[in-house]
Amino acid sequence: MSPELVDVLDRLANVVLGTASFLIATLIAIATFRRATRTFAPLGVVFLVVFVAIGVRALTRVLALEPGAGGQPFGGLLVAVEWLQAAAAVAFLSLHRRYGVFIESAAMVSEYETEYAAKEREAQALVQVNEELRRLDELKSEFLAMVSHELRTPLTAIVGYSRLLMRQVHGSLTAKQLEQQEAILRSAQRLTDLINDLLDVSRLEAGRVELQPRPTSLRQIADQVIAVVSAAAHGKQIRVQNDVPADLPHLNADPTRLQQILVNLVGNAVKFTPSGGLVRIAAGTTGEQAWVAVEDTGVGIPGDELARIWDPFYQVESPLRRRHGGSGLGLTIVRRLVELHGGVVRAESQGANKGSRFTFTLPVARDAGTEVPEQPVAARIERVLAGRNVLIVEDEPDNQALMRSVIEDILGGKATVCEDGERAIHEALEQPPAIVLLDLMLPRVSGWEVARRLRQSPRTREVPIVAVSALARAQEREAAVHAGCDAYIAKPFTPEDMARVISGALGRQGAAA
Repeated sequence: MSPELVDVLDRLANVVLGTASFLIATLIAIATFRRATRTFAPLGVVFLVVFVAIGVRALTRVLALEPGAGGQPFGGLLVAVEWLQAAAAVAFLSLHRRYGVFIESAAMVSEYETEYAAKEREAQALVQVNEELRRLDELKSEFLAMVSHELRTPLTAIVGYSRLLMRQVHGSLTAKQLEQQEAILRSAQRLTDLINDLLDVSRLEAGRVELQPRPTSLRQIADQVIAVVSAAAHGKQIRVQNDVPADLPHLNADPTRLQQILVNLVGNAVKFTPSGGLVRIAAGTTGEQAWVAVEDTGVGIPGDELARIWDPFYQVESPLRRRHGGSGLGLTIVRRLVELHGGVVRAESQGANKGSRFTFTLPVARDAGTEVPEQPVAARIERVLAGRNVLIVEDEPDNQALMRSVIEDILGGKATVCEDGERAIHEALEQPPAIVLLDLMLPRVSGWEVARRLRQSPRTREVPIVAVSALARAQEREAAVHAGCDAYIAKPFTPEDMARVISGALGRQGAAA
């Protein structure tokens, strides 16, 4: 093929390529500006620039501003490539109806990638927020545990000494003095209940409360609840009536938590019922569910307040005009505990001064099982430690004196007191006691470490260890048991509590022997 013919074919191919490229660029520009959204389309602009550049290059070769293919080596091959480019441009030009769809799809992909990147950034931000919330929740739990410990420690002396004075261990009291001691004890118990409520709400919100449901007699629990609120009811001359049927099937419930639910509801009913009123506990069954109701003839609840009474810290009364006191946590705890049992709770009232009715449901136990044993109201304390040595490990002077008084004046033992864990280990190994009363938060060596070391020594391996601590969370109790403690007393405690736990620990030791 002659060089002249090659040049002609080369220029003709570039004419076709340039014309097609400029037409494609024009159509791309039209499709870009006709888009429904006026957002920037980078891919369309890129293709526009590319085809304009190809057209300019082809125009340059057509106008012979560059040497033709005829005078170059492999000119025929270059012409073939030029024609392939021209054919591709013409083929792409034939798809001009698809340009708008193609550009729009590319823009959608770009927007999707942008949105995906934004969502990914949001997800990372949420992870950081969740981590911060988890850390704050842990800090809140630790703060509540610290506050609980610091409040329980002085309450231990208040409750303990009040009970000792009321038992008249060190001499008789006048009727007026007994009345005043009872007032001190009631106030201390009220503060203890508030601390327990705060911890319970925190644990319930964090999902750290585990139930231990078993067949439970509701009538028996109701009798225990009435005994708990009897002092407050008697003071206002309110009659608390147990109308739970004797033949009511057992409930599948955690006895401790069921008693807590009823104490809150019945206690509220007594609090908001005027003198001479009536509080009634009733129950019945519907299929596999039992309903329990607490009714009163009290001040009632306004209709617009019924939905809000379950909120934490909410009080129907204005905080500045409150007459009845309370933290506003009782009903929150009731609702959470009922829901943990798989039940529902609701409140009803016809309005002011028309009384209230609180009803909740619980599942009926399929197997009757064993009834919850009744708790003794006031058992006589035996001198179970007569002549026996007891090691008290406690760093708070007031609590040291209280525990020594319980051990020596009530239980008949002989107390040795240590203020830190290291000295306690030395004393126990030197002269093994009959029992160790061990605080967990100690200077130098912690109570958990003391228990572990005493369990490792053959001289003290069988000595009963009772943890006595203001740390009342489940994980701390479990840690004490794992360290080697046989029993646990949470502060504040009464002399009766301590005597009962010590008797139980010594009884288990005798049974093991």
